[in-house]
Amino acid sequence: MNKIRTLMFFLGLGLAIAFTVQIHQYTGSFVLLSIAALAMLTVRFPQSQISKETEALLSYPGKETEPGKIISDKAYTYYGDELGFSDQQVTVALKKHFPYYTKLQEPDREKFINRLFDFMEDKVFRIHDRQPFREMPILISASAIQLSFGLKEYLFPHFSHIHVYPDAFMRVEPALCLLEGNVTGHTINISWKHFLEGYEAPSDGVNVGLHEMAHALYYQLFLSEQPEEARFRDRFLQFAQPANLAFDREKNTPGGLYSDYANKNFQEFWAESAELFFEKPRELMSTYPALYESLKVLLNQDPLSS
Repeated sequence: MNKIRTLMFFLGLGLAIAFTVQIHQYTGSFVLLSIAALAMLTVRFPQSQISKETEALLSYPGKETEPGKIISDKAYTYYGDELGFSDQQVTVALKKHFPYYTKLQEPDREKFINRLFDFMEDKVFRIHDRQPFREMPILISASAIQLSFGLKEYLFPHFSHIHVYPDAFMRVEPALCLLEGNVTGHTINISWKHFLEGYEAPSDGVNVGLHEMAHALYYQLFLSEQPEEARFRDRFLQFAQPANLAFDREKNTPGGLYSDYANKNFQEFWAESAELFFEKPRELMSTYPALYESLKVLLNQDPLSS
């Protein structure tokens, strides 16, 4: 099936190019640019190597009896306070797919689940697919709880909606591009495929769930005027000192610990720091000890102690 799709894609692209050349003679470069943009919309990311269990989650058929409201033939809206999941359903999902939870001791597991329910009940989940299933709100909420587990405030109330897409999705403004996740307005947007891959390989330093929740945490706590958020802002400024030194070093050191994308700006560097803190803590501590210590204080937890 993938070979057929690939063949059809290149065939369609070839026809588009031929059509463009023919029309360009009459209508100019505007048509050329328009058709090129249309061709970009058909580009798909290559399939990644994931386990059969995770692959099953990508093709779960869903159930009409699950709570939720169909808003179109390709999108569902789930209100978190109406999901009605049992503790057992949540626990089973976490034990199968969330390594952070399995490392917690029993008292912390109870705290984690209680916080997860609070977070889910505070959100509206919009699934842009014909195949929604219970692990979507559970696991995406769990990524937010993982990041904020050491903090007193963990609901991210500024963000009322979480949109879940089956794969990378298109952003039109400010520039046309494909995204694995982003945060905008009062919404957190996640590619489910890339989210699952992040937890499928929990030590590769790439986790779109943690990455986007780090962005959300930053905006949430810097937009709020609550005392606890003010304390977080103070700690973030302390984190920023060693982080800026590391940021400058990474920009001038090819093949460093961080990706090229993290060197784009300090916001992306912060989000990737959160990924590395949980997924490559030893490498981060060894390379940037002051940065690692400041993250321990900022997030009030230490992955190396678990």
